[in-house]
Amino acid sequence: MKEEIAAAVFFTTRLVKRYGCLDNDSRERFAAALTSALFENYKNHWHPSVPTRGQAYRCLRMNRVQLQDPVLQQACERSAVRYEDLGLPLELTVWVDPGEVSCRYGERSTPFCVSVLDSCRRDGEFSRRIHEAVERASLDIQSGSSSDEEDKDMDKTMSSNSSRSLSGPCPSTGFEPKTIPTIINPNSIYRLSEFSPGAPQTWVREKRKGFPGEAFSSATGCPLSQFSNQKGFKSNRPTFIFAGPRVDKYHWVSKSRS
Repeated sequence: MKEEIAAAVFFTTRLVKRYGCLDNDSRERFAAALTSALFENYKNHWHPSVPTRGQAYRCLRMNRVQLQDPVLQQACERSAVRYEDLGLPLELTVWVDPGEVSCRYGERSTPFCVSVLDSCRRDGEFSRRIHEAVERASLDIQSGSSSDEEDKDMDKTMSSNSSRSLSGPCPSTGFEPKTIPTIINPNSIYRLSEFSPGAPQTWVREKRKGFPGEAFSSATGCPLSQFSNQKGFKSNRPTFIFAGPRVDKYHWVSKSRS
């Protein structure tokens, strides 16, 4: 347990050194207080035979639900350091398990291994692995997005899609003709579009055709329309045709009448 806690404290202190605003003395006090707090909290939850047992108790976790980790708060109080001066990311999880220390930045990111104690105890491998883990966490902090940002992006996408589906195309200010779709049923009244030619209107009187006599030209070459404006001019067009005597059922006409 000593090596695992030392790896977790070393990793956390390197993050504080890079992103926090503590001096060397404050960082040393914080590291000592954090080591003591981890020993006190993990001694009853350490099971080397079953490393996954009690894993929930052996982690440092900050997210949007729990903004500050209780163990880190305890270490800050003991070392007289402000929690905000640590500079840790808003979403970070550090698991301290028997033989392994792992980390995850963000609630939806993939965890990565910080240190495996069985294979990196000598030849400076421990320090190198911690340094690589800090560099990887730094890349995740700079390039990765937290769950809040992902939720905001998802909400924006959903709202834009819903607004497109609900709003539809904007109507134009001018009049736009709308057509009725063609129906296959021959008995339907909606077979033709709205602007198809309608039925002929038989009640509308057609324009009178011109009489051949009106197109008569005089011997001088002047059209007849010039004389139509003069008083007493009448065209040579018969206006009445005699069809014989009127006979109806109320009028008796004698056949012997001469």
